[in-house]
Amino acid sequence: MSIMLESNSPSFSEDGWDGEEQSNDVAQAAIERLFREMPSRAKENHPVIDLSEDEVDKVDEMELKNEEMMEPDIIRVIEFIDLVETKAPRRSRKVVNPSKRNPSVALDSLWPGTYSYDGMELKRGVTVEILPLVELFQASFLLIQQIITTSQGITLRGLPLTRTRNLRGQLPRLRNEVALILEIDMDDTRPEEEQAAIEIPVTSVIKPRICHITNKNFPEHRYPHGVYRSTQDVQENALLVCRWKVKHIWKDTAKRVNKKAPMEFVVARITRDEVPKERFRISGTCLMNTWRGGKICGGSFVPDEPGNPQLTVNLDTVEDQDSLLQRAWIPKKHGQQYTLADMFCGAGGVSCGAKSAGFRVELACDNADGACNTYRVHFPEADLRKEHMYDFILSMRGSSRRVDVLHLSPPCQFWSPAHTTVGVNDEANIAILFACHELVKGLRPRIFTLEQTFGIMHPRFEFYFNSLIHGFTQYNYSVRWGIVNLLAWGAASQRRRLIVIGSGPGEELPPFPVATHSQDIETGDGTRPYRTVRKILRKIPPNRVNDPLHRPNMMNRINNPRWDPNIPLLRTITCGGGIGNYHYSGKRPFTLRELAMLQGFPLEYQFQTPEQKRQIGNAFPPLVVATLYKHIRRWLEEKDHIRAGEDELSESESDDKEYDSEFESFAFGYAGFDDNDDVEYLGRREIYRSNSEVEFLGKRNLNRKGSVMMITDSESEEDGMQVDAMSEDVNSPDICIDAIQSIGNDPARPINLD
Repeated sequence: MSIMLESNSPSFSEDGWDGEEQSNDVAQAAIERLFREMPSRAKENHPVIDLSEDEVDKVDEMELKNEEMMEPDIIRVIEFIDLVETKAPRRSRKVVNPSKRNPSVALDSLWPGTYSYDGMELKRGVTVEILPLVELFQASFLLIQQIITTSQGITLRGLPLTRTRNLRGQLPRLRNEVALILEIDMDDTRPEEEQAAIEIPVTSVIKPRICHITNKNFPEHRYPHGVYRSTQDVQENALLVCRWKVKHIWKDTAKRVNKKAPMEFVVARITRDEVPKERFRISGTCLMNTWRGGKICGGSFVPDEPGNPQLTVNLDTVEDQDSLLQRAWIPKKHGQQYTLADMFCGAGGVSCGAKSAGFRVELACDNADGACNTYRVHFPEADLRKEHMYDFILSMRGSSRRVDVLHLSPPCQFWSPAHTTVGVNDEANIAILFACHELVKGLRPRIFTLEQTFGIMHPRFEFYFNSLIHGFTQYNYSVRWGIVNLLAWGAASQRRRLIVIGSGPGEELPPFPVATHSQDIETGDGTRPYRTVRKILRKIPPNRVNDPLHRPNMMNRINNPRWDPNIPLLRTITCGGGIGNYHYSGKRPFTLRELAMLQGFPLEYQFQTPEQKRQIGNAFPPLVVATLYKHIRRWLEEKDHIRAGEDELSESESDDKEYDSEFESFAFGYAGFDDNDDVEYLGRREIYRSNSEVEFLGKRNLNRKGSVMMITDSESEEDGMQVDAMSEDVNSPDICIDAIQSIGNDPARPINLD
């Protein structure tokens, strides 16, 4: 979609009426200064962010060690969103005593009307300045909700507000701009503004303040310029404006009360419905038009229309479409899709998952030779730019090109505790984050997603991370982030990643998807069992002999302990394959095809040279992306009041079920495909070979030695593993696949081997 409109966010001078206040922290100020200087630096040279192939294994080992080192410090900042454990971030509809804070107040305890205190008139809806609350980002204002009479005197209940300068760089530090601070418990079913209220004694009140709550952009409704004598006068007496809310979300009340870290964070714009007075409201449509030139409900890609539609909007006469969208739902046009730009696209993990979720991949950029070779094969419809990200950003300056959704997977090798010396890799770190900001500014998506190593959440990198968030909020994007265990979204291996979702001006912020998979399934929770190593690898047929990525007989032989494949892969797949990852037989490493399957790629996905293993390990797992992007697509359709066609539902809604059912069909259709030459199944037991008498079983050799029976192909006898078939420790799949079982077709009938 092309937009015949150019609109930039306000540019803030170093000082003055529209100036952004500077940080008092020397380190943070230095980092933010580098961000401000990055545009001019980018024009002069390109900060290089790359690793040579021979460094891959070292990076793998370092990354795993770093995650282990950082985890204790990170969990003091943010609790991992373990959807695996919590099933999904849902609120129970039936909760007894959800919270001890803010209990209901008897009518005779509520002060009616106005309460006079020390010459001040206090009532519901009035904002007062209070003594700073250190634990709530130095919140020094309270929006009064209730005045309560207690045995200790008068108490004010309301919502705390803090100056944006106290949010440690996550929002622009604009003078007299404030934000609501909301602490939310997932097990509390009450409205956020009710459960997040705080109580203070009336003696904490300093004076009333005028505070406008609005969803309009800065500097609308700000204090008048040129009226106040000094910045101190402005701070003490000028009106305040609230355009933002900051939410910290806990799994439950106990976590918050016990001072555990939140599991999720939100920095979001105030919405129109949250603005109490009509004159401070503006429609989401107007905000969106100003930023990106509007939207095409149902998606920007419409195949029946010649070329990309150009949308021209007259901001003076634009109709408020917010109310119009409350009409009856309308069907999508045939073939209509939301568009995606995949930045730092690699081999196409995100594009693969998003495409399966119903998106049109329109634009991509990466600079790695092998990754681009692979990407080009699988996404010929996409405009792939093989160039440095800074060259791409510069080429997009002044462009009117827009996409519905943008994904960002910036390089993550530098966010580790090894960064101990000021100045080492600082420019490269900042270049990564600055590129994300520029991509959002240039492509102006309705929704963006970002995945990154959770190492950036380490307290050592707080100012870098906050600068990342600031780069989005400066353009009025609402942002949600948390560290997610990807097993719950369909991954087949353990992987915890920082996931960020952002929504542009005029768009509501989507929540995280609920869990689709879990270990302990409960009736009605809507989840399926974890994807396990055995289930995933069964999708590879045993006769797949022409796949250059799958030649198990040519793998180097090892002698490691055998492990249970009926669970997800416990170690993360990285660009070197992952430290300690090997086939569950214990006899060889994984093939590249097996690694790709475990990473969530389709069976026929072809990885081109060079650096195929690195392409696989660097990918955001496509199965996880499919879960995330189906959720985002449905969210956009709901907000656009678009009804998806049955053909689209059949193609994209059932992918997961079809994917899982394919494993079942393979399970009942093949023998011995767990490792081609390692294992075969007899009845419901795994049978292995030994050196003893020989009988022929179909086309296999059956050997016997006491209770230890082993089966191997004649040409691969060395691969056999001695496992006692009678042992209770042997994990037995519920399948019956051997030709011998056709005798009587009775799985309960014993097989006479004598």
